[in-house]
This record gives sequence, structure tokens and C-alpha cells, in this order.
Amino acid sequence: MGRCVLIIGVRRQCYKAALELGHDVILWSDGELKKTRKKNLTGWIEDPYCENLPELTENLIEQLKKFKIDRVIANTEETVILGALVRKTLKLKHLAVDVTDRFHNKWVMKNFALKNDIPITKYKLIENDTKPEALIEELGLPLVIKPVDSSGARDVKIAKNLDDVKSFLETGLLAEAFVEGSEVSVETFVKNGEPIFHNITEYLHQWRKSVVPAKLEDSLKKKILEINDQVLKSFGIDRGMTHAEFYLTKDGPVFGEIAIRPPGGYYMDLIQKVYNFDSWKLYIDLSCGDEPKDFTPNENGSAAVFMMHPGAGKILSIKGAEEVKEKIENIFEFSLRREVGDIILPHESTSNEVGHILFWSPNREQLNKDLEYIESTLTIEVGQ
Repeated sequence: MGRCVLIIGVRRQCYKAALELGHDVILWSDGELKKTRKKNLTGWIEDPYCENLPELTENLIEQLKKFKIDRVIANTEETVILGALVRKTLKLKHLAVDVTDRFHNKWVMKNFALKNDIPITKYKLIENDTKPEALIEELGLPLVIKPVDSSGARDVKIAKNLDDVKSFLETGLLAEAFVEGSEVSVETFVKNGEPIFHNITEYLHQWRKSVVPAKLEDSLKKKILEINDQVLKSFGIDRGMTHAEFYLTKDGPVFGEIAIRPPGGYYMDLIQKVYNFDSWKLYIDLSCGDEPKDFTPNENGSAAVFMMHPGAGKILSIKGAEEVKEKIENIFEFSLRREVGDIILPHESTSNEVGHILFWSPNREQLNKDLEYIESTLTIEVGQ
């Protein structure tokens, strides 16, 4: 029997999976939805997400109460607090506002991790009286300075000297010691408070290229997952999915941050391709508290994403796209969203890509060769 599910955040694969599972879907968008998106929906809300309000407005409450909503799924970072607020308003269980804040506000997150003896980077919240010199003395250089509530590397700045710190200093931002080492993420599906599936994604570049699964020693994988599950247990997640990031330092894995939502960057597509199960349907089932359907993971090969963004400017030429399509046998998604003459804005996050390639290989060695070919062949030239 289907449920009436409110999905906050317009991720097509998410609400499509809910529809295919037989649920009545109410989709909340922060802007006007296209008619094609409204097809098969039970209803929709077209209103700003208002995540910073302490309570929902009367108008929003009125819109929500038109439907018999019994589950709320917030699938983007900007909507997770709002999702908790809606559950509170509708008197639905699962993830209260204060618990959700541990997964959203990086300052709260770091404090909670420290309290629970989870290895983390040194950090400090920038306040009105924070001095650049004191910040450097405490955390060293370079420094990472970022908002407490963003995702996808959005608005993250690296301060390499005192002048940078002075320039980037802003009350309310979070400063972190820069960590030397590579980075991975752990995607975890959770049922009744227990992990039922883990994947470790390897970041070959902070945002440009990633591989599923990560190629790591078994002992290192074990340690990463131990810390990951310690985070889940102490933070208090009962069901759904998490996306956590870890730094691999010479002294061992260090917890970076965690989100209580599916990852971006096409990682869900990579997971689905490698493990042969529908990652979005599993997410919906678990988020609704339902028994997972057709969940029989079977690891096969490796998959990667290559994100395109040549830098800001006017596109002067695009070369090698057809050669890449012809050469790489197992591309399962190729998207190039711009043409010669288009103006490209500076890269701010993974969401403002120019295009991407998703591809699979039966082994990691071939995947690496395919990736090298893509990088050397596909070029996008920009100028002023």
C-alpha cells in the first residue's frame, strides 16, 4: 500500500522512484515547476524553502494540510532543516529539528563529534572579535574557511597567507585547519538504526572526478567504516541515508562532515551501476520506514564521474567529445550542456558544471586508462 510522501527538493530520480514504488507524491519546489514535472504528482508546492524560519507560515501549513502526508523526505542540503520543521508541524516522527541540525550545521556537527570522541580536524567559529593573527596561530596555514550550512564545496575558500585570512574573515563562518591527505566519502543506507549497506567513494579531485568503489587497503576501509558507524550511532539516525566525508591522513582517517541526504555529484548513479540495485528506490523505502524491495547488492567493476568546468569565460572551442564517445565503450551518461559562444560563470560548486561523463569498467586499471584518455582528449577552451 502506497503512502502520501512529501518530497522537498526537486531531484527527478528521487520523486520518480517514489512514484514507481506506488506512493502518492507531493513535490515541493522553491520555484515554478514545469508542467512535465507535475505529471503523475498528487500535488505540489511552489514556494521558497524558508529554511531559516523558526516556524512554518500559516500559508504553508494550509497548503500542507490539503494532503494526508504521512512521510516527509528532504533530499537536498538546503531542505533538511525544513523537512524536520514540517515533520514537527504535522506531528510526524523521525529526525527532530535538533537532531537534523547535527547533520547540517557544521559548527554544531563538529562540536557534537568532538563530544563523542570522533577524530576531527581542528576548527573555530569566526566571531566578531576573532583576529586573523590569532586564527592562524591556533589553526595554522593554509586555512579552510566556509559557511556552516553549505554543500558541494560551495563558497569554500583556502586562505594561504595572512592577507587571505583578512580578506575571507566573516562572522559566522567556520575556519578549519587544512588537512594534508586524500579524501573519500562513505554513503550509508540505514534501517532501524543499523547500517545495511556501505559504499566508499574515492575523490581523485575535490569535485572533478570520483570513483566507486574506492581502491583502499582492507584495514583502512575497516577503520573508515568504524568511524563512520560511530558517527551514525552517536548522531542518532534511525533510517534513510547519509553521505560522510573523511580525510586520509598519515595518522589515520579523520572525520570531515556528514549529511543526512543522498550525495550529489552523480554518486547515486555510480552506486547503482556498480552494485546492481536501484539506489533511489532503496533510499525511498528506508526513508519511509518500509522493507526494502529488490535489494540484493552485487559488486561488479568500477564506475567514475568526470565533471566538466573549464573555468570562467566565453567558450572558444570544444574538441574531442565525439572521439571520447567512440573510444570509451562503457559510457552510460554523457552530458555537455554548453556550446561554442556560451559564457561560463566561475566554478562555485558541483551544481554549476558544464557537463559530465559517467562510465563503467570491469576493472579499476581499465577505468584509470579510460579516465586518462578522457582528460587528454576532451578539451574546452575559454577566453575573454
